[in-house]
Amino acid sequence: MRRITVAIAALLCSTSLLVAQNDPIVIEVGNQKVRQSEFVKEFNDNVGRTFAKRTNVTVAEKRAAMEEYAELYATFLAKKQDALALGYDTSATLKSELNHYRKDLAAPYLIDSTVLEQLMAEAYERNHVSLRAAHILVPLRVDATPDDTLAAYKRIVELRRRVVEGGENFNAVALEVMRSLNPQVPDNPNAGDLGYFSVFDMIYPFENAAYALKIGEVSQPVRTRFGYHLIKLLDRVEGLYGELTMAHIWLHSPDSATRRFEINQIYQQLVDGTPFEKLTYKSDDRTTAENGGVLSNATLQQLPPEYIHQLVGMKEGDFSKPFFTQYGWHIIKLIHRDSLPTLKELEGFYKQRMSRDQRGDASRRTFAANSRKKYGIIDCTVTPVEQPRAKKNRKKAPAKMMASLDYLVSRIDEKSLAKGEWKFERGEITDTTPLIITPDHRYTALDVAKFIRKHQQRGLWTTVDYYVQVQFETFLDSVSIAYADSQLENTYPEFAKVVDDYRTGLMIFNYNDAMIWRKAALDTAGFADFYARESKFKRLDNPDDSIFFFHPRARVTIINVADSQALPSAKALKLINKAHKKSMGSSEMKQLLLKNINRKQYPADNLVECDVELVEQTRQTLLADDQWATGVYLKKNDNGYLLLSVDEILPRSLKSLGEARGYYLSAWQSEVENRLHADLRAKYNVKIHRDAIRSINL
Repeated sequence: MRRITVAIAALLCSTSLLVAQNDPIVIEVGNQKVRQSEFVKEFNDNVGRTFAKRTNVTVAEKRAAMEEYAELYATFLAKKQDALALGYDTSATLKSELNHYRKDLAAPYLIDSTVLEQLMAEAYERNHVSLRAAHILVPLRVDATPDDTLAAYKRIVELRRRVVEGGENFNAVALEVMRSLNPQVPDNPNAGDLGYFSVFDMIYPFENAAYALKIGEVSQPVRTRFGYHLIKLLDRVEGLYGELTMAHIWLHSPDSATRRFEINQIYQQLVDGTPFEKLTYKSDDRTTAENGGVLSNATLQQLPPEYIHQLVGMKEGDFSKPFFTQYGWHIIKLIHRDSLPTLKELEGFYKQRMSRDQRGDASRRTFAANSRKKYGIIDCTVTPVEQPRAKKNRKKAPAKMMASLDYLVSRIDEKSLAKGEWKFERGEITDTTPLIITPDHRYTALDVAKFIRKHQQRGLWTTVDYYVQVQFETFLDSVSIAYADSQLENTYPEFAKVVDDYRTGLMIFNYNDAMIWRKAALDTAGFADFYARESKFKRLDNPDDSIFFFHPRARVTIINVADSQALPSAKALKLINKAHKKSMGSSEMKQLLLKNINRKQYPADNLVECDVELVEQTRQTLLADDQWATGVYLKKNDNGYLLLSVDEILPRSLKSLGEARGYYLSAWQSEVENRLHADLRAKYNVKIHRDAIRSINL
């Protein structure tokens, strides 16, 4: 036995020695050791990607990058240990931000993958097509009473009869319905027109109904959370996705033979080879004429239907023939259009949208049911109590369930529930029989009652027992999904890593904020000392130091005379020249000019305005180059003029701490950060084994 024990010990020692030789330690920070394999992985994940894009990277460059990364990574690990020691991982701010981020990240994991794939395939197919539709809406609250719901349904059915069987104009009926809600709605021949849209632009039931229609067809009544809709499909176009950049030439005209002739001339010039941008000066769209007629980042919803029909089938660089809209004549040129990515590329976007979209409900229900099987979550209302085996001749008794909703149903008042006002007193619901059992909790009638109280709405549309059953099933799904959510880090290692990386990033950010950025901002004495030291090394003849100096500046008294009729500029110039020689202040100059104005004829108090500014030579447009000397200068404008009294020219000078705070602050923060890094390296005994880095095969 002893021989076997000694042999095992020897084997373990030799294995440890082999690991140490093949995977040596690169970095030590406190008790944490980073081996070569881990370091190489971190380097490749964070820095290696930049080298992968280059074909001419030398071994020396890569080795230097590894050396630099080792310094940064060691400092990061020291910061992380210090932040943990100081409790930055438990701050309320971090928990709140992390929970918000984790919720978004977890959403795609909490829906059934099979149903999700079907929904994504449906969405991707619809992404190839854009629809234009009009609708008539009879508004109806989600919590409407049965009587209100029936009345709204009867009204939408009658409206459909009018437009389908009676042949009434759909838009006219839509306008009538709008005006029944708001009499101020203006005339609009396109009332109810929603323009073009695609997948995710409309609520899911509306989208489903619209994509099932043929052009010109009117849907059956469609119920959404907004009410009942009738949808008429006006158009269907393929091949347009996302945003596009185009240029246009527009000649405004309700209908003019002259303008038609002009647009045809422009088109012929394009056909003959004149560049599009050379002709946009003729466009009546003055906002784009000087920019080559370019309209950037346009979407289908922003463009007239006629533009969209021209764009279908166009290739980048193509221009259209002249076409007419209610706004006039147009020619457009397609510069760039987004192409539809692959389904794989859109998968992340689809998952995020579906996690918040009504179409995800079916997927979530399936996921909840699967989670109950996976994690052993028990619905006690449908789980039979295990009975002892019956004797041979005894009749089999009906199965008895572990729990029932009967008790909860008996505690609910139907009248108050119908008003959405049901509540219960503390201690009123006492049955502790579990209705749902998860691996870490038992949910009773009290938990379900709280859920019903929170989610009840006015208008009971069914019996109390059925209502409670529906609410219980919703609660059961939410409990099942919540438990599955709590297990995501254990189930999906990649999810756990992303969440942990984000948690670490937030923690380090908060740590840096407290230990570097805010500390540097609050240490005014240290900052002043830093300025005193650093400013001594700034030189006028060093271009890199120019931001720390003022260029020559002029102190200027600016006198604005609003009306030259009240006081001719020649007379005012003469008066201010004398005032300038006497070194009068701005208020004295103002009073001097006002005394020389006929106040009865020109009584306005703001006829003369005076101000004093200090302007820097390279950053001002007030003074011309030949006015950069003491004296008085005249500058005329529309109705009046400016008198510029240059009182003093200041030479280049070093900016004070207050004037150059922003320029010095970054360097000061770097100094505070470097001090912190030095302290952390000493505190956590940071070691970097250069020989282990040099032994890495590149």
